[in-house]
Amino acid sequence: MHATWGGELLRTTMDEVRIGSLPAVGLPGEVFAGSVRQAGREATSADLAARDAARLQDTEVRVGLGLLTFACQALLHARLRLACEVAERGLHTAEGFALVDWLALRCPDLDQGSVRDLGRLATAAREGVHAPLLTAVLGRGMPLARAGRIHRALARVRWPLSPEEYAAAVQLLADAGSNPLFEDADIARIIAELLRACLPEKDHEARRKAQHALRDVHESSLADGSVKRIIMTFGDDADYEAVRAILRSPLAAPASKEELEATGEEDPRTPGNRRYDAFMTVIRRGVAGTRGQPTTPKAMLLVTLDFETLKRQLAQSQGNAPGCGATLDGASVSAETIRRLACEADLVPMVLGGAGEVLDQGRRHRLVTPGQRVRLAVRDRGCTIPGCTVPATWCDAHHVVPWSHGGRSDLSNYALLCPRHHTWVHETGRTATVSASGVTWHLL
Repeated sequence: MHATWGGELLRTTMDEVRIGSLPAVGLPGEVFAGSVRQAGREATSADLAARDAARLQDTEVRVGLGLLTFACQALLHARLRLACEVAERGLHTAEGFALVDWLALRCPDLDQGSVRDLGRLATAAREGVHAPLLTAVLGRGMPLARAGRIHRALARVRWPLSPEEYAAAVQLLADAGSNPLFEDADIARIIAELLRACLPEKDHEARRKAQHALRDVHESSLADGSVKRIIMTFGDDADYEAVRAILRSPLAAPASKEELEATGEEDPRTPGNRRYDAFMTVIRRGVAGTRGQPTTPKAMLLVTLDFETLKRQLAQSQGNAPGCGATLDGASVSAETIRRLACEADLVPMVLGGAGEVLDQGRRHRLVTPGQRVRLAVRDRGCTIPGCTVPATWCDAHHVVPWSHGGRSDLSNYALLCPRHHTWVHETGRTATVSASGVTWHLL
């Protein structure tokens, strides 16, 4: 058989797995051990045949994957049956182990979650009421992970239900879990509805309070500070859904075709980049009033910048001079970043001469006023880059002639830009012509 070419070998091997060739006679242990050894040999043959997969025809690849799925499911079912027998006999307790730990030692190919689900279902199978759940896995194709999820939900609702009601709930979830039309999201909704219907109000309230107590935000940056992370744990489902809504909103959408035609550049952002930008847009606008105008400065940033760096910055129209400033806590801020933040941040520049001497503390940059914000929204409607659909509510007021270059905080020097295009304009040094009717960017 091994002398035949890959497709024929794979087909022959998997046909044998599908049809089965158990020993005709023998004790149950001999039959089982012999069939497992044979399955191992045939699995090895299939692996050898798959090394020549490049020579397989399309149909053979598709059929082969299906047959492998069948074979893997049969082995998983055999493993579950043995795990149920371990739980029934108490083999793990005889060796001083919990069932999950005992199974983990003997099933090193399984991840921790799969071992927990295996142990959970094996334990549940000891009660006849859970027979529909076991049948759904062994005979109706329900994945083991889904069965574990369903049993966890059943464990929560068991105590307030009568035995008859609990048996009905087991059957209901077993039927739903083995229905091929139901995806995991559908099962989650069914479980949530069951919990709402079965758990008393005080249990829901206790769970809500416990979840609320877990709310947390903390930093988890790399030790060398090269990567900064903030981890958020939600204490309320509504808070979680609110953030998900931001991450799925139009703010996180890729650049439109019209926008790409206008700028002549592809949107380089990954989906993760876009979600980050959307989240930060909402955070930065968190100080906005109900009509979208800022009621307080978006940021108050006290920075120090040496006089020579400032002179180089002012001397170059593109704003890409070297050098950087620093915040009070010692974080570096590039001169270009300071220039960009000056559009709407409440910036207090500290210009230093030699040896850190303060030459000019300057004055706070005058922010766009609420009245100006309203008039800009009426004039520009939204981001002024052609093709961009971000509304005025989520836009920054950008100084066309930078404030650091003598630009005034007048309507004739303002243009609304979404955060992404605000950064892009500063990076590329684009300029525009502002008139009473709107803003025209010089993109060519």
